Amino acid sequence: MDRDLGRVAAFSDGVMAVAITLLVLNIEVPVRSRDLPEDLVDLLPSLGVYLLSFALIGRYWVIHHNLFERLRGFDSVVMTLNLLFLALIALMPFSTNLYDDYGHKPIAAAVFGATLALAALANTAMTVYTLRRGFVRPERVGEHHPIVGLGVTATFMLSVPAAFLSIHLAQALWVASILMRYPLRRLGTGASSP
Repeated sequence: MDRDLGRVAAFSDGVMAVAITLLVLNIEVPVRSRDLPEDLVDLLPSLGVYLLSFALIGRYWVIHHNLFERLRGFDSVVMTLNLLFLALIALMPFSTNLYDDYGHKPIAAAVFGATLALAALANTAMTVYTLRRGFVRPERVGEHHPIVGLGVTATFMLSVPAAFLSIHLAQALWVASILMRYPLRRLGTGASSP
């Protein structure tokens, strides 16, 4: 990896690390609680939202890391798409906090889903662009089939209107996005095989 590409990857890693760290700051520690066990149980929904957001940002980091590890070059378009992607990742602590505080309101779930959808779309656009421009090492092209990113993007986009039908349906779609990557990757690899 050339030095400039390494700097872009290191900056991206830093932004994602800060976003993950900020997630935990949204969980409020009970102050001088008279019934600490009960107050800790009351924190379980917040911990659940934290874990989901941590898993999703962590998954984005792995995908991003894998792409940048395979790049042999980049241009200003890749830089712009990467900054857009990172801006949306940096917005995740806000979306997470909003959803945690107003999880019973469909609009909060829709904002959370929309943030994830836009981040997935930016990442997919970056992947497709790097593949088309030949920035991905030829021996590694098959590992980045666009069907994976498009499937995850579509799932998050579907979660936005789904939130207005059922918040539980939107939640199921978010969890499914983590799991669906593996079958989509197999489908993409099979589609690109001769």
